[in-house]
Amino acid sequence: MFEPPFTKAVPFAKATRFRSNATACGTFAANAVSPSDRALLLRMQRAWLDRARHQDTIDELPPRPPAGIGALAVPRR
Repeated sequence: MFEPPFTKAVPFAKATRFRSNATACGTFAANAVSPSDRALLLRMQRAWLDRARHQDTIDELPPRPPAGIGALAVPRR
């Protein structure tokens, strides 16, 4: 019997949702007026990223490379 390719749930959907929540917390932290609110939002962002990494481990996915402009740059000699 033919099975359409997207009938099964994507295994990294939870981790992707957690990373999206972390991005939102980072955006809110950048716009926070109070230093205590900013600290709380940054702590929440780190927690969401930790949950995403944990979900990747549960789903047996390889770790994601670090994000950033020069994160994977080769050092110059």
